[in-house]
Amino acid sequence: MKTVEVSAPATIANLGPGYDLMGMALDSPRDSLRASLVKSASDEIEVEGIGGDTISAEPDQNSSIVAARAVLRRAGVAGYGLKMILKKGVPPRMGMGSSGASSAAGAFAANFLIGSPLSEIEVLECAMEGERAACGSAHADNVAPSLLGGIIAILRYNPVKVMKLRPLTGVEVVEVAPEVEIAQEKTRLAREVLPASVMLGTVVSQMSSFALLLMGIMNNDPKMAGEGISGDRIVEPARAKLIPGFLEVKKAALGAGAYGCSISGAGPSVFAIAPQGMGAQIGERMVDQFSEAGVRSKFSIHRISEEGAKFV
Repeated sequence: MKTVEVSAPATIANLGPGYDLMGMALDSPRDSLRASLVKSASDEIEVEGIGGDTISAEPDQNSSIVAARAVLRRAGVAGYGLKMILKKGVPPRMGMGSSGASSAAGAFAANFLIGSPLSEIEVLECAMEGERAACGSAHADNVAPSLLGGIIAILRYNPVKVMKLRPLTGVEVVEVAPEVEIAQEKTRLAREVLPASVMLGTVVSQMSSFALLLMGIMNNDPKMAGEGISGDRIVEPARAKLIPGFLEVKKAALGAGAYGCSISGAGPSVFAIAPQGMGAQIGERMVDQFSEAGVRSKFSIHRISEEGAKFV
């Protein structure tokens, strides 16, 4: 029996206008996965940690197993089973890339267990299958930064092509988690509320915001990147209705000095990019504003991490 222990980080997807195309890895929290390859016809997984009791342990529904099994299938490895213990550090259904972290860890571990025959992109494509099992869509904006680290731009989906960008420096990432009722199929719901079509003028405005985001990151200009993050004209307005008080919280964050603020992934968490040393006061202001909307919340402060999936 061959065994490995790995971990993969939480992420923030979209970064405002970059729906399904942008994501960044955080320094914490992380999912940990202990995986073994055994002579067996079946796969098994135990799930522990934060929200572990809400995550399926059925092999065809668990993102870690599905992603790992995709690696074995793609590499042509047969006759082996996967035995896993997944310890959740990334809270499920909060917009921090929980299934992406589990998927990245599963694919990364499986590739190592069989001698690392797959390329980075092939492992990513297998990890995306874990996302498909978790939420019905094989998007890469969470799983790519969780696997590769840093800030990732998805340049193309068919075939998949990504670019890793250097993290913004001199900033803190404020993540605010509100205590709101979350549907079990939260990501599916957050996708269903999106408009089927938008006006051309809105598309142009969205492209402008995406350009600000991308160029701000590439030039290490957090003010420009923040303007882009705050300028989502399509996804954020639709999902804002699912988060009580969001618009006021965003306004409070920007008023307190944040470079940019938007919904973290599919929500309900909200994130802000803050100048170094200002994260705590901006987080407190956002929590206070949620409280005024009758919603309890808590904030945490993170760094953008260049580390993705790694061995423990």
